[in-house]
Amino acid sequence: MGKSKRNKAKTRAKNPTGLPSIRDIEREQSELGGGVSDQKSKQEYAIQTLLELLQSPDAENKVIGLQTLATVFDVPGSVEDVMKHTVVKVAAPLLFDKSTTVRNAAAGALRNLSACGSHDICNLLVEQDVMTPLSALIQKYAADWQPSKKNFEDKVDEVTDTFNQAVHLLWNLCESSSTAVKYFNSGNLLPVLAKCLEVSVFGMDTAIAVAQCLLIVTEDNPTSVSKLQGSSSLLQKLLDLEGSEPAVLLLRTLSCGLTLNLNYGKVLSLSPTTVTQLVCNLSATLSVDHRKALNSFTSNLPLDEAAETPKQKDMSESVTAMQYLLEAQKIAVELLANICTGDDDEDAMDQDSSDSSSVDLLSDSGLAEEDVVSVAEKFSLSVPSEVHESLVSGQLVQKVEEKTQLPAENVCEILKNNVDGKHIFNKLLELRCHALLCLSNLIAGLEVEDLGGTSNLYQMWLHIGLLIFKQTDQSDTKLLEAATSALREALRKLAEVNCNLFEELTESDLQLMFNAEMQCPDANVRTNLIRSIGLLGMIFTKSMETKSQTLLKNIGKFLLDICNRESELWVTIEAVDTIMDVFGEDETDIAAAQINLVEKLQTLLPSLKHKVRLQRKSLGDHYLVVTTVSTNLSRFIKYKSKRVSLIGQTNGHGI
Repeated sequence: MGKSKRNKAKTRAKNPTGLPSIRDIEREQSELGGGVSDQKSKQEYAIQTLLELLQSPDAENKVIGLQTLATVFDVPGSVEDVMKHTVVKVAAPLLFDKSTTVRNAAAGALRNLSACGSHDICNLLVEQDVMTPLSALIQKYAADWQPSKKNFEDKVDEVTDTFNQAVHLLWNLCESSSTAVKYFNSGNLLPVLAKCLEVSVFGMDTAIAVAQCLLIVTEDNPTSVSKLQGSSSLLQKLLDLEGSEPAVLLLRTLSCGLTLNLNYGKVLSLSPTTVTQLVCNLSATLSVDHRKALNSFTSNLPLDEAAETPKQKDMSESVTAMQYLLEAQKIAVELLANICTGDDDEDAMDQDSSDSSSVDLLSDSGLAEEDVVSVAEKFSLSVPSEVHESLVSGQLVQKVEEKTQLPAENVCEILKNNVDGKHIFNKLLELRCHALLCLSNLIAGLEVEDLGGTSNLYQMWLHIGLLIFKQTDQSDTKLLEAATSALREALRKLAEVNCNLFEELTESDLQLMFNAEMQCPDANVRTNLIRSIGLLGMIFTKSMETKSQTLLKNIGKFLLDICNRESELWVTIEAVDTIMDVFGEDETDIAAAQINLVEKLQTLLPSLKHKVRLQRKSLGDHYLVVTTVSTNLSRFIKYKSKRVSLIGQTNGHGI
C-alpha cells in the first residue's frame, strides 16, 4: 500500500533549525567561488561534507549531518548521488548510536529516503544493509518499553518518535523488498510490533503505524501470520473500537485487513459474524463524504504558509486527520475489492485481458456469454452471502463510486498549491484510482439489479467515460488502466442484459474512444479500450437500425485498422479476438460484407502467423491466447466467408 511520511507544515522562507541542507552547502560554495578542487563538482563536495558530519565523533555534528540527509530529496538528483556513495552505509549504523537524539535523527532521515517514491531506492537501502541496524533498533523496544506521557507542549517523547520513524522505515522497505521481509521474519520483529497494537498503552498514532507495517508483512507470509495468530484477541478489540474520527476509522480498517491476512484472504474460512463485522466496518469508513471533508479542510488552510500562527498545531492535526481519512478509504476499497473476488489470487484487482476471448470459438455465436456466466457463478460461489447482503443493503457500490469523484476544481487547486495540500491531493488521486479498480470488481461480480438497475449502471458508464475521454491526461497510465477496466466491466454487464440505452450514442462519441486508443502509450489500457469498443459493437449487433449498423461498421473498420498498425503482437491478437467476438454473430453478416471483413482478415492472416512464429518464445503469459486466437482466426474466416457468400454481397456495396 502506498505511503509516505506525514510531513508537518514546512516553510520555504526560512530554515528554523539553522541546519544546512545540501542546497545550502551548494549555494555557499557558489557564493564563495572556490574552495573545491577542479576535479570535484559542487554536489560531490556537498556529499563529502555530509560524510564528514556523519562520521564525526561529536553527536551534534552527526545530527546536523542526518538533518541534512533528511532534506536530500529537496534537490533534484541528490537522492541518486547519495545512494551511489557510501552515505547510507555510514548513516545506517547511527540507528543504533548510543545517543537517543542521533538515533532519532537517523530514523527520520532514512525514513525520508525510503519514502522518496521509488522502489529502487528502498531496494538499494536494503542492499546497503539498513535492515541489520534497523532490526537491532526495534529489538531495543522488545522488553518493557512504554511511551512516556506527552510533555507540557503535547509533544511525543524522543524515544517513542524514534520507534514510530523506525516502523515507518520498516514498512516502506518491506513493501518494496522481499529481502526486507526475510530480515523481518528472521529478526523475530513481529512480537515486538504486535504488542504496540494496544491503543490504551501505546497510543493511536503508534498503533496505526504498526498496523500499517503489519498489514504489509503478513500478506502471504506464513511465518508472520503464525506469529500474529497469538494477537487475534487484540485485533478483535481494534475491530470493536467505537468512534468516527479518522484515526479510529483507519485503525479499524487496518484491523480488517490484518484479520483477512490471518486467513490468507480466504473470506469463506471466516465466521459469518466476523465477515459481517468486516464489511460493516469498511462500509462505515466509506460512508464519510471525503469531498465534504476536503472542502472543510481547504477552507482552513492558511493563505501564508510561512507565517507562524497560534493555530499551527491545530492545522498540523487537521492535516494528519485528513491523511488518515483518505488512507483509510483507500485501504477499504482495496480490501473490498479483494473480498469480492473471493479466495482468488493476486489478479483480483485486474481482470485478465483475454477473459472474453474466442479461445472457445467452437460455436456460431454468443462468444462472450460463457465468460459473463462464469464470472457471476464464480462470485456467488466464492463470496459469502453475508458479503452480498451487506454490499446491497449498505449501498457499497454507490459509496465506492463516490470515491472516484474529485471535489470541486477550486478545492483541488488549493490543495495543489499548498505544501501539505499537495501530499493530500496525491492521496486523493490514489483513492480515486483504487476505487475504480474496486468498482470494476463489483460490477463484474454483482447482478445488474444489485448495481442499481440498468439505468444506474448506464449512468455509471457515462461518468467513467467522461473521466477517461475528457478529464484524464493520456500519460496518466495508472488511472487510465483502472478507469478503462471499470468501463469495460460496465459495458460487459450492459451487453449481458441487452441494454437499449445506447441509442443516443453518436459517431463523434465513438471517435473519442478511437482517439483515446490511438493516443494511449500503454498496451494494457489500449487492450481495455479495444475490448470496450468491441462490447459496444456487440450491443449494436442487436439492432438492425441504420444508425446502429453504421456504428457497428465503424467499429469493425477501427478494429481492422488496429490489426495493421499495432506494434505489440499480443494487443493485435486482442483486436483480432474482439473482431471475432463482435462479428461472430450471424446478424453481422451484412455489416461484415460491407466492410470487406473476410478479405481483410485473409490478407492479415499470413503476416500474423509469421509474427507469432517469430515471437513465440518471447510471448510469456500471452503465449496461450496468442497461439489459440491465431489458430481460431482461420476457422473464423472460413465460417464467415460461407455466411457472407450467402447474401451475395462481397464487393463492399452500401458503405
